Amino acid sequence: MIQKYHLLFVHGWGFSKNFWEPVSCLLNGFSKEYIDLGFVNNISTSSDDIYELSQRIPNTIAIGHSLGLLYLLKQFPHTFHHYIAINSFLRFSKAENYLSGVPSRILQRMSKGIDNDVYSVLSQFYQQCRYVGKVPNQMNASALQTGLEILETEDFRNVLPSITDRLTIVSSKNDPVVSSDMTGGSFKSHPILWIEDNTHALPIFQPEICAKIIKDIALKS
Repeated sequence: MIQKYHLLFVHGWGFSKNFWEPVSCLLNGFSKEYIDLGFVNNISTSSDDIYELSQRIPNTIAIGHSLGLLYLLKQFPHTFHHYIAINSFLRFSKAENYLSGVPSRILQRMSKGIDNDVYSVLSQFYQQCRYVGKVPNQMNASALQTGLEILETEDFRNVLPSITDRLTIVSSKNDPVVSSDMTGGSFKSHPILWIEDNTHALPIFQPEICAKIIKDIALKS
């Protein structure tokens, strides 16, 4: 069965498009595309490819993990048919009106650490996510620092009213990176699908649940 919607996946900080493999293999029959933010393995999606993707926005269900959602909201000025936010948020860093966010000093310390030992910073982050994959041999320190800047500065909470009828939020109940207070503070009263999980990597540890949610949205649309 050929589906009428494209699926567009964007991974979070410190990962690559390979992050989506456990979910992707459960979505046969769908047209799938991936944006790689170039954090590892020196591979990133070209600007030409991103422009081409932008031409299909009305027929796209966009799935963002963590930072991936911010990238989708920042890069594409138009509205996708549907957004799926997994382990994600509309703002990451702490602010006066967002006290549950992560203090900027932590992100700045990670950025400085990348200059000295990028392997150690990424290894510690993987451990915090409870992700057991190996740290890649090649890492793009500049791209990782740019990602941290996005996490520190970007705030898309004001976008929520314009996408609330086309947004599905999927979160781990005990996410070690994005607390439940952060999730609630980002998405306010919007319904959240809470999954019994203690990682920051639902697509890795709960791929069947993620794939079913995506399928259900595509079939109901």
